[in-house]
Amino acid sequence: MIRFDGMSAQESKGVVTQLPAGPYVCKVLDARVEGKAPDQQLAVIIEVLEGEYAGFYMKKYQAQKEKGSNYEIKYKGVLRLRIPNPANKKAMYPESDKKRFSDMLWRFEKSNPGLHFDLENGLDESQLKGLVIGISVQEDTYNGASFTKPVRFEIADDVREGKVKVMEPKQRDDVDPTPAPMVDQRSQMQIVNTEPLPWDENDKPY
Repeated sequence: MIRFDGMSAQESKGVVTQLPAGPYVCKVLDARVEGKAPDQQLAVIIEVLEGEYAGFYMKKYQAQKEKGSNYEIKYKGVLRLRIPNPANKKAMYPESDKKRFSDMLWRFEKSNPGLHFDLENGLDESQLKGLVIGISVQEDTYNGASFTKPVRFEIADDVREGKVKVMEPKQRDDVDPTPAPMVDQRSQMQIVNTEPLPWDENDKPY
């Protein structure tokens, strides 16, 4: 017989390491253009602004940086869109890219009353900084490992009013059905990052 003195059956509540799939109201911390013309992306760096998981991405980043990791530490609150450019021969679906980008701008305008983008002279990405936007976070799987990531812009009030449903997990046709191997953490050297990482800009974690 196994005896447990002073113990009872209780759920073990560990630290949440992944932002659960679902819609969130976020704030744009920054936005930048990545790549070289004509093949470029707009990277929108966001943080959860409201609800139980407010501040999730920065808290996770800082915790990983303080603890150290066997993997490259990156700020995960980033959503990227290809910037439409007729000269970009690498774009497989240029019309789709154009619609997605236009839809993103529309959702920003709907989420921030009074906002209007004057696009005659182009878009200054710095205009996005500080704006509120809704985001859908989706579950994905790669080689047996599950994770979540922001994948779609939403209207902030639609998120607040419960009009945005949780996206189904992404289905991949190229997933290796073999589970990811277990790693003996004791045999791995811990890399403690005390300096800004190589991909930081001005000490920013993204």
